Amino acid sequence: MKTTARILKALKAAALATAMIAAPGLAAAENLLVSDYETNPAAVQGLMQPIMPIVGGATGSTTGIIQIGQNNYANSGIQGTGSLALIQQSGANNRAVQAIEGSSSALLLVQGGTNNSVVQASRGDNNFQLVGVSGNNNQVAYIQTGDNLAGALDVRDSVNSTVVAVQTPQSGNYMMPTSLRGLENKTVVVVPGRMYVVPKR
Repeated sequence: MKTTARILKALKAAALATAMIAAPGLAAAENLLVSDYETNPAAVQGLMQPIMPIVGGATGSTTGIIQIGQNNYANSGIQGTGSLALIQQSGANNRAVQAIEGSSSALLLVQGGTNNSVVQASRGDNNFQLVGVSGNNNQVAYIQTGDNLAGALDVRDSVNSTVVAVQTPQSGNYMMPTSLRGLENKTVVVVPGRMYVVPKR
């Protein structure tokens, strides 16, 4: 429980910093490419259906970790009831951290490739995340703060890229950023209603 609390505290600070970086004034100054993202409920609800029988309930939560390859690291922590945290990793030197603070939420990660890092965090109830990552040297963080939030990040086949997504009630209940698959040398920041993409220097 202490580990999860430390993770969530650090991620709260990261979310605040990310929101400041992605402010419209700074985006204009940096000449960023700005795009909208999908908030279509149907796009996310189909992904949630297979795990719905597992989440919910007044007692108990479930964690599962499958790792194949070399020197992989995974940490999963849940504070609350009726939640699900699943990590599936293959490849080499991949790292994953999941933290849930709340009830009836689910964090799912499928990761392959080499030297990738993923952090997933949810604070609130009835939240859902699905993240897919493959390729090399990528860093991905998906942070939810609020209730009844759901979304998916597809960062497969990417190289040397960083994706930070922050979802709050202002984001809408459903979030699925497009055009994240196949990134190369990019930094992507997703904040409520907007997505900013800039080449890595």
